Amino acid sequence: MRHSLWAHPVAALVLFVLGAILLPDAARAEFTCSICHKGLVRGSVPHKPVAAGRCMDCHKQFNDNHPLGKDSMGFKVPKENLCAGCHTHVVKKKFLHKPVGTGECTGCHMAHSADVKYLLKDRSPELCFMCHTRERYTGVFTHEPVANGDCLACHDAHQADGKSLLRKPGSELCFLCHDAKLAMGKSVHNPVATGECVNCHAIHGSPYRKLLKGDYPTELYRPFNSDAFPLCFTCHDPALAEAPKTDRVTKFRNGDRNLHAVHVNKPGKGRSCKMCHNPHAEAQDRLIYPKAYGFGSWDIPIKFEATETGGGCSVGCHRTLSYDRVKPVVH
Repeated sequence: MRHSLWAHPVAALVLFVLGAILLPDAARAEFTCSICHKGLVRGSVPHKPVAAGRCMDCHKQFNDNHPLGKDSMGFKVPKENLCAGCHTHVVKKKFLHKPVGTGECTGCHMAHSADVKYLLKDRSPELCFMCHTRERYTGVFTHEPVANGDCLACHDAHQADGKSLLRKPGSELCFLCHDAKLAMGKSVHNPVATGECVNCHAIHGSPYRKLLKGDYPTELYRPFNSDAFPLCFTCHDPALAEAPKTDRVTKFRNGDRNLHAVHVNKPGKGRSCKMCHNPHAEAQDRLIYPKAYGFGSWDIPIKFEATETGGGCSVGCHRTLSYDRVKPVVH
């Protein structure tokens, strides 16, 4: 009668031990990891080393104590330095996302597999709101990238050369989407010229139209009071519109007669800032619009010319009214 070698318990044990010894380390690791750690690779997007069965790219080689030994499957290097061993491009710039700087990559990424591209724990903006307060980034009016959940339209996820992880500095960032012609003209509003769009605009959301930081009346005629133009008076002196006479707060004066005050305080037809001035840039001096808006189909030209000590303005078919700060013009 023939006997199977496997029928003898001692022989079977010897063969099993020899096979285990002769198996390559990688095969042993793959066998052990895949048998016990099934739950780590359920996502549709696996980490590249996981997909290749290279657990030892990140983890220490297992020993005889695993899985009973404490930390017997720890990392090859300290956790905060582990990812940078392969992802060297992530930490080369001046400003780092806090989780990147502290090595807490798993704050945003899954280590083994995920159902979102780049092993992210969730899609933007829900991923961002795991740390950032949602209410801070909403308003009656919301910036389009925020409304679309596209935080990466403006921010880099890992690092940047500027604060707040912005992809570009100042208005360079804004002009990735907005027309750069907004900043072109003979006269340019100072915040636009210096790239400080955020002086007037909120970045994420605002209770005011155009994401403005304060109320900016769009009516052509608006009765003036000290609270009527809060956005403009964030920078400009209210005396610009309140002082009947001045020799300092405005160049728009005939002698010491403040012509801004004349325009905005005119009974029944106080002009708003919007009637005359473009808030960004314009082809004429002093940001003066080339034509008056808000009169239906009427196209009413505005011609303004500045001189060394004054200037002159004509609207539509009206005669030019001139002013001079040194030698007042008599009308």
